[in-house]
Amino acid sequence: MAVFSAFVLVILMGITAIVVDLGLERVTRADLQALVDMVALDLAREIHGGRTQSALEAEGNFNNPASAVSHSAARNPDVLGETLDIEVDWGSYDGGVWNTATDPPSAVHVTASAETDYAVMDGSGEVTRTAYAVASSSACYRLGTFVAAIRSNDSTVLEPLNHLLGVNLDLISYKSLAAADGTLADLAATSVIGSPERLLNGTVTYADLLRAVVEVLSNEPGSSNASAISALQSIIAVSASVGSIVLSDVLHVAPTDRAALDIALNVLDIVGSARLANGEHLLEVENIQAGVPGVGFQFTGGISLASAAQLACGEPNSPASVARNAQLQGTLGINFVNLPSLSIPKLATFQTAKGTGSLAVSLADGEGQLVAPPEVHCGDETATNPHTYSVAVRTQPASYSLNSELDVNGEVKVSVLQDLGLGRVLDELFGPLDPNSKLTIEAHVRLDVATTHNGGTSVANLSIPPNDVTPVQTGSTVYLDPRNLVTGVTDVKIGGKTVPLSDAHPLTDPIVNELTTAGNAFAEKTLVPLIDNINNMMIGPVARMVGLRFGGADVYAVGAVCGEPDLWG
Repeated sequence: MAVFSAFVLVILMGITAIVVDLGLERVTRADLQALVDMVALDLAREIHGGRTQSALEAEGNFNNPASAVSHSAARNPDVLGETLDIEVDWGSYDGGVWNTATDPPSAVHVTASAETDYAVMDGSGEVTRTAYAVASSSACYRLGTFVAAIRSNDSTVLEPLNHLLGVNLDLISYKSLAAADGTLADLAATSVIGSPERLLNGTVTYADLLRAVVEVLSNEPGSSNASAISALQSIIAVSASVGSIVLSDVLHVAPTDRAALDIALNVLDIVGSARLANGEHLLEVENIQAGVPGVGFQFTGGISLASAAQLACGEPNSPASVARNAQLQGTLGINFVNLPSLSIPKLATFQTAKGTGSLAVSLADGEGQLVAPPEVHCGDETATNPHTYSVAVRTQPASYSLNSELDVNGEVKVSVLQDLGLGRVLDELFGPLDPNSKLTIEAHVRLDVATTHNGGTSVANLSIPPNDVTPVQTGSTVYLDPRNLVTGVTDVKIGGKTVPLSDAHPLTDPIVNELTTAGNAFAEKTLVPLIDNINNMMIGPVARMVGLRFGGADVYAVGAVCGEPDLWG
C-alpha cells in the first residue's frame, strides 16, 4: 500500500501542477489580453489630427511613466503575471495586413508580455498577447432636407409636405417636428425596433418607425415634445397604407458605426425621408390654373418625387458615406382654352384655336460622398476651430421646361399678302389671283421656356458651424424663367398649301410678335402667370422641400467624430 500510495501521489502531484500552474498561465493570458485590448484602444485615441509616428513615439514608450501607454496600463492593473512589458508599434492595419511604414499612422499594434511564477513546479512561464486597434474618423451629412424650409418659415412647402405625409398639419406642428431631435441608437433601443441591425437593415412598417420616434421623444428627460408627439400621432393615424419600409434606403449608416448612431438627427428629416423609402410617391397637381386665363382644368400625366438616401454617415471614400439626393421627374399635360383673338394691324384678325402644352421635369440622380483628402477634422465647434470635412456632389443631366403649341388661323386679303412681299410665293402656289380675294392662313406656333444643366461634379467643403444650419449650395436654383421664352413656327399654310418657312417670315413674324409682346398677348396673360404658379406653387416648393438644385444640392453638415478607436485584431 505504501508503494502504491507513493506512485499515486507522484501522479496526483503532476496533475496538480498541470491544473494549477497551467491554470495560472491561462488566467494571466486572459488578463493580459484584456489589458492589451484596452491599451490598444487608448492609444488609438492618440491618432488624430495627422500626428506622425515621430510625434507618437513618446506616447508608446512603456519605460516613460508619463506616456499614454503607461497611463493606460496603470488604469488597468489587474494582471496576474509579473515583469510586465508592453511594446507599441504605429502603422496601418488594412485587410489583416500590418504595415509599419504608414506615416501618419492610422492604427496601433500593441504587444504585452508577462511571466507567471509556477505555484507547484519550479520555474515560470511567459505569456505574450497582441492587439491591433484602428483609429477612424467619420462624419454625417445631409443632401437636401425637409427641415430647412420649415425652419426658414417657407410656408409654401406645407402643401407638398402635407400631401407627402397624408395629413394636414399646420406650420406650428411642422416646426415642432423640425425642433425635435433623436439618435438612431435611441430608436434602435426602443421596444418597437430592438436593435441597430433591424432598424437600418431590416424591414419595419412606417407606423412602427413613427411609434419608435414617439417612444424616444416621450422618454427624453427635461424637454417638452408634446406638440411633436401630437403631430406624429396624426401621421400614424393615416400611415397604414404606407406598409413596410427599409430605412437603409434613406439613411446610409452602418449598424456598426457607433459614432453615427449617436449623432442627433432631426425628426422631420427622418419621418419625411422614410415616407419615401417604399418607392415613388406621386405629387398631385392641384389648382395651378387658378387666376390664369386660358388654362383648362384638366391635366394629364403627373410629377413624381422619389427619394433614396438623404443622410449618410461613414468614413471618407467609403460606400457607407454615399447619399443620393431626391429625384423629381415626370410630364404634365396642359390644355389652353378660350384663347383671345389676335388683331394684327394692317394684316387681319386671327383666331387662336385650343392649344396644348406640357411641363416636363427631369432632375435626375444627385449623389454625394464624403471624400478625403482633406481628412475629417474635429475642432471644438467654434467659429475659429470648426469641424471640417468635404462632400463630392455628382449630378446627372437635368432639364425643366414648359412647351406650348398653338394653331393660329384666319383670312387675309391677297393684296395684303402681296404688300408683305409674298407675291412671288403666291404666284408659285396659285398663279394669278384677284387682289381683293382672301386666302386662309394657318400657322402652328411653338413657345418654349426651358432650363437645362449638363451635370457634373463639385465639392462642398463643410464646417460646423455654420453648415449645420446654413447649407453649402452647389448648382443653381430650380427655376423656370419666362424671360427665356423661345418662339418658333413649325408649319405655315396659305390656302391649304404649305409654304416654306424661309419664305413665310413676313407673315409669321407679326403673328409671333402679337403672341409674345405686351398687352393682350398670350405670353403675358397666360404663359407668364402659369410659369409663376408652377414656380411658386408646385415645382419650386417641392425643390426647396428636399434641397434640389440644378447640377447640385443643398449640403448640410450633421456631425463628425475623429479618432474613434476600434479593435481589428
